[in-house]
Amino acid sequence: MSNSLLNFKDKKDRNDFFIALLVILFFGWLLYFFGFHRSDDFKLFEDEVEIAGSTIDTGDSDNDGILNSKDECPFEPGLALANGCPQDADGDGVDDFYDRCPNTRGNQRNEGCPESRDKDLDGDGFVGADDLCPDIAGSDNGCPAKAATKNEKITADKAAILTQPVIADKDGDGVADAEDKCPQLAGIAANSGCPSDRDKDGVYDKDDKCPNVKGTAANNGCPAVVEKEIVGKPVVADKDGDGVPDADDKCPNRAGPASSNGCPEVKMTTEEKKVVADAISKVVFLPSSANLTEYSKGLVIKISALMKKYPDAKLKISGHTDSLGQEGDNLTLSKNRAETCLNLIAKQGIDRDRMSFEGFGESKPVAANTTKEGRQKNRRVEFELFY
Repeated sequence: MSNSLLNFKDKKDRNDFFIALLVILFFGWLLYFFGFHRSDDFKLFEDEVEIAGSTIDTGDSDNDGILNSKDECPFEPGLALANGCPQDADGDGVDDFYDRCPNTRGNQRNEGCPESRDKDLDGDGFVGADDLCPDIAGSDNGCPAKAATKNEKITADKAAILTQPVIADKDGDGVADAEDKCPQLAGIAANSGCPSDRDKDGVYDKDDKCPNVKGTAANNGCPAVVEKEIVGKPVVADKDGDGVPDADDKCPNRAGPASSNGCPEVKMTTEEKKVVADAISKVVFLPSSANLTEYSKGLVIKISALMKKYPDAKLKISGHTDSLGQEGDNLTLSKNRAETCLNLIAKQGIDRDRMSFEGFGESKPVAANTTKEGRQKNRRVEFELFY
């Protein structure tokens, strides 16, 4: 009999036993790690794939009347004519799904209608909230026949509605030409359709190098002699009149909001906006990693094509996660995923100096983390092009 504690017949018998034990322990660890520890993570990944590419009825996540299985943008309300994706026919920054005046350029404050929306724009006798189609004449709540509700108006009858006359607004400033004192020059409603002129010197702010100090046209809106201080206040240079001082303005010759450091947004076509929207809503990573799926790589590479088309544009990439897991881990994961997208775009020949990335973890959700659909929306990478 062997002296071994387990009574092995020989050395080979003993070695075979320990090798078999190690194999059992290894596969036991794999079963635990992937079957229990990561089971929820894999389920989340499967949820993403199911919703993004399902061919069966998976509901209507964005409540736009188009089933997820037929909706190319299942988490963004859109129109049937755009395959369920957002579109903005009049280019006023308000998606047609939410735009009460989809064919007349307006503003967000008035739900896509011009300042005069409380008037009878289309002459159908319906005014204000009583007119579901403020810019299209109709007898059914102010809409053409069979468009009695807002949802019907923007889906089934959209094609017929688009054939109706559009209220004239040559400069696209949201003020109808009939009421616009500067119909050829984009302005603001508060100035009857003319550009702003804060100092009332006859030089519009966009051309006024001293928009807060009354001057003359000969001096580009500045006084004859520009002192370092006027009435105790320094004159701040702002060539483009966008309210961002030239010292802080990354685009001093192009007007833009302070939120983008004085730079304007990139004006893209509807198809190009869809490329960005698809990347934001459909890019998927492998579970708990910063590795893109092959399908998602194609979506990100399309962003590089836009960067080549707009060589002066810059790109900001922001990573986000849902609230599952540790907050610190989510922050790191979001940064890594945003950086992965940047690296892939850089490989397509885009200068890294034109791009930046940042991770926000779970701090900026766009939907509730209590539902499967909400968590899928929150696990995203956002792409923003700007000058």
